[in-house]
Amino acid sequence: MSTVQPVHTVPHDLDRQRTLRAVRRGERRRADVCDADRALLSSAEVLGTWVDRPCPVCGAPDLRESRWVHGAAMGEKSGTARSLSEIDAILATLFPDGVGRSDKERPDAAPDGVSGSGVAVHTVEVCLRCRWNHLIREDMYGAGNSSTERTAT
Repeated sequence: MSTVQPVHTVPHDLDRQRTLRAVRRGERRRADVCDADRALLSSAEVLGTWVDRPCPVCGAPDLRESRWVHGAAMGEKSGTARSLSEIDAILATLFPDGVGRSDKERPDAAPDGVSGSGVAVHTVEVCLRCRWNHLIREDMYGAGNSSTERTAT
């Protein structure tokens, strides 16, 4: 993706596996996990990137990854889906040194280590056919700690 490196990444693989296992066992209804709304489906179709694996629920080859940006530094763009090239441009503008470093390292950071400069990029897996969707990864830039990865709970 971007040449700017995230401060840390939160993978959601385990949560995804638990959700899929629950569906296969009948503990969760398919309708409860195949519930992508119109905005998510549209963003996946128009801005999403095709992934070379079938949908884990219906098996269709219509699986995409859609990326959503969040953070006060984003202004009106916060909470919207963006293409990879748009995200690259945004990150390059906010972090010209190529490192989305921790605000704890900045003298103007808030006491809790998080200031208005933090940006999160959420990658969501979306099936255009059955409407399966799941957050698969969060990449954090400019806020948080300096670890590069932590495990989701």
